[in-house]
Order: sequence, then structure tokens, then C-alpha cells
Amino acid sequence: MVMASLALTLALAGCQSTAPLPAPHADSTGLAPALAESIGALARNRNRPEALARSEARHRRLLAERLPALLADATPPRRAAGVKDEEALRDPAELSDITPVTRTRAGASGLRRAGVGLPVVARLPAPRDPNAPRAGYHLSATLVVQPDAAPEPVGPARLAAGAPQPRGATTRASVAQTGCCEAALVDPTEAEQVPTAFGRLPVAMDLRAPIAATKSTGVRPTTALANLLRPGRFTGQPRIVFLQPYEPDKTPLVLVHGLLSTPGVWKPLVTQLLADPRIRDCCQLWFFYYPTGQPVPLSALQLRSALDDAVAHTGLDGPMILIGHSMGGILSRAQVSRIAPKQAEAILPGVSGLSDYNRVRRALIFEPRTDISRVVFLFTPHRGSRLAANSLGAFAIRLIRLPDTLLNETEHALDQLAGIESRRMPTSIHGLSPRSRFLRALDATTPTVPVHNIVGNRGRGDGTRGSDGVVPVASARLPASESELVVPTGHGGFDHPEAVAELKRVILLDVAAQSAEAAVDERAAASPIPGRNSVAKGPK
Repeated sequence: MVMASLALTLALAGCQSTAPLPAPHADSTGLAPALAESIGALARNRNRPEALARSEARHRRLLAERLPALLADATPPRRAAGVKDEEALRDPAELSDITPVTRTRAGASGLRRAGVGLPVVARLPAPRDPNAPRAGYHLSATLVVQPDAAPEPVGPARLAAGAPQPRGATTRASVAQTGCCEAALVDPTEAEQVPTAFGRLPVAMDLRAPIAATKSTGVRPTTALANLLRPGRFTGQPRIVFLQPYEPDKTPLVLVHGLLSTPGVWKPLVTQLLADPRIRDCCQLWFFYYPTGQPVPLSALQLRSALDDAVAHTGLDGPMILIGHSMGGILSRAQVSRIAPKQAEAILPGVSGLSDYNRVRRALIFEPRTDISRVVFLFTPHRGSRLAANSLGAFAIRLIRLPDTLLNETEHALDQLAGIESRRMPTSIHGLSPRSRFLRALDATTPTVPVHNIVGNRGRGDGTRGSDGVVPVASARLPASESELVVPTGHGGFDHPEAVAELKRVILLDVAAQSAEAAVDERAAASPIPGRNSVAKGPK
């Protein structure tokens, strides 16, 4: 699984685009009647899957052939083509690299919807957004186009039966040849239906294509290995990367990957989460991207700093949910734990005497965050993994080359300490060993927020002696967890159906709890407090 994750980057997987598009042109003769006929076919075939797929493909090709001109008609954004909700409109002038999706690949059903319009993938450049993917955001949009003089609706019973259309349903299409059409570029998650001459029909949607097009970190598949063996060559700073532009009314789900991974490893889970409209409505996805070869306490410190930066940039005033896989679970646990100077002395004697600004001290002595509401651990080695301590782990340790800046800073810190046992700088693999002092100190803490645990067991042993192939069940278990689910899968099985269902349950549980708490606060703020802002009155 670890090696397989190298191939799972969020890269453009043949974004289902058409041939090169023709140049914009004003001549739309014949488009209106053809468009009316194609929308009518969509309506007639709504309950006939194979016929609907053919009708949808013809409808999309019709619009894709005229895409530049139709996008020009949709600029600036305005309520048109039956779309009334201004919040659902997108401005083509703000977007670039608008690529049509003319066919839909198989996948999670919640990511696509057959209907009126041409789904497209639109890139939103974000040069001043420090949390944007390097290439900008890839958004889902649908170009909805209808004849600008729509005829009276046709009854659904006649459409379902495939009966001939009444005369009035086609005459207006002929009139529309002179004026043609109305076009609007919309967010299909906001505009779900539009009125047409054939009744209300769904707006077409394809959310899988923008997920496939997103390179959330802008890295090559081999970068995961490079980030492990040569963390000093990591480009830029470890940071939080957003999948979509920040939305203040949605709860951030912060996904923290593990050893020998990049955020691309989350693609199978991301597609399943976004296929659920409940998750799309309430949550936004953030990723922590960092080099995985460096010491675990340092990566935990970098996660704290990256979260601080993201919160400061967005002005986030609500809580986050952390979701950590494998070593990422260790980093997440450190965010909701406290290691005091006394406990840190057991990790590195003399560390409490270092300057408050020293990076070694800050990595080993820390307080829990107050802006995290819940943590979910996925296949996390809370008490380490024997693989990190065996001969394979020792071989990997010898291959890792830590950056000179880190080595120099650490060496300077060690020079200030007395009685230390070793001057060797620990790597991430050292930090995942059952003998890790940091891991032992962290495991002795109790998380300050509700935590949930998903454990893997391939079935090659009983409940206590089993393993996911990397992490023993005994190491993955956490007594402080509010819930624990053992899933029959290997170490990379966080996209297992049972694991996904449990993760959704926990997310929605937390969002509901936040909503209930906010409602209580609102009622308290609206209710006058006796004796405040009032004048005492005596008896008449």
C-alpha cells in the first residue's frame, strides 16, 4: 500500500475533453431548434437510462461545438436560461482553461447527474492565495443553454409515454431561430433544476472531472519518495492546501497523510466524501502537505504552524476536524495533546532549558490547540510499528538525508545540553518505532477533544494479535477514543466502505453538535439577562 500510494496523485486523468474547439462566432443559425429538440429528448428519456445517455451525449456535443461563443453570451454572469439564483452563477471572465466534459466515466453516483447543460472543468487562478494549489483551483461548472423564447411546458405524462408533442411546443422553437438562446454558467451544486419547455429538468453535473483535474500539490508521483529520502529538497514550506476556495460557513476537514505519501493518496476517499451531498453542503477539504522523512515532532510543529497560517489568512472562527492516516494520525494527536517541560525532559534531557524560540524546544513542548473540535485516527500506530525498528526500517533510515539547516540547528541545541545519550538526529522512521521516546510521551497524554479510531485488521490473527500489515491492532487501539471500528482491510484501507461510512458518521455528528451549540449561543444572545440594560422600577 505504501508504495502503491506513489501513483495516487490528484492528476488530470484524461479530463474527458473534446477535440480543439472552433473559434467564437456569432452565427447561431439552427442552434435554437436543435437545442429545443435535444432538451426534449432529455425530458422524454429521463426514465430510460440507455436512451438518456445517448440523448445526453448529443446534447453535450451540440453545446461543446459552440462553447466559446456561448461562454461569451454568459459573460457577464446574469440570470438566464431558466437559472434564477444569482448565487449559483459563475463568471466566465474570472476563469481560464474551461474544458468541456462530453462524456462521463463510471464512478460514485453522487458525483454526477444527468440533465440539461454541458459540464465543464474551469480553472480559477489564485496567485495571491497561499493555500491554493500551485495551478489554481479546478471548479465544477455547467453551461446551461436554452432557446430564449421558451414554449409552454409539455405534460410529464406525455413525455414519459413518448407521445408526439403538441403543436405549440415546437412553434416557439422555430421563432427562436432569429434570437437564438440564453446561456448561463452555473455551479451545479447550487442550481439543481431549471424550468424548460418540457417541465423542470435537472441541471447536468460532473464533480469527478474537477477532482481528477486537481493537482492539489503540483507534484510528480515520485515526489513522495523524494520527500521521504531528501526532505531538504522539499519545495517551499509545509503548508495547508485547499481543494476548493475557502468558504467561511463550512467546517474544514484537515486530511494529514502519512509516511511516503502526498495529499494525492487521499483521492479515493475524497471522491467518496464529495459524492455525499450532506458532506458537500457542510464541509470543505484541506490537506497538509509536508516532507515525511524528517523527525515526527518537527512535522507536528509544522502542522501547528501551517494551521495557524491558514486560520490567520482565512479568519476562520469555527472549529476544524482533523483526519490523520498512519503517521499523520500521530501529527494530528499532537495538536490536541499537552507535553509539559517535565514530560519533555524524558524525551531529551535539558530541552526545557532551551530558548522559547528554539525549534527543538517548540517541537517537544507544546499546548493543545483550541480550534479543533474532533480528531479521527485512521490506522495510526499510537505505540509504534515493529516495521520501523526491524532491518528494513534500519536500511530506510540510512537512506534518509536530513537538510543541513535542520542538522545545524539541532547540533547547536544539543551542544547546549548535557548528559544526552546520542547526537544522532532521529528521522521519521525512528519516530515510529515502539522505542520512540516522543511516541511514548505522546501516548501517555489524553486528547483534549473527542477522538475516534478506525483500525485495520487483515484477519491474520485475533482481535489483539491482528494487524493491518503495518500497524498491529494493539498499537492502533486508543482507550481514550469515543468510538472504535475494526475494518477488515490493510493499512491503506481508509477508503474501505465500512471506514468511509464511519468517517461520515463522525463528521456529521460533529457538524450537528456544532450547529446545536451555535443555536444555543444565538438564543442566549437574543434573550435579555435580568437586571442588565434595564431600570429598576418601584411599586406604583
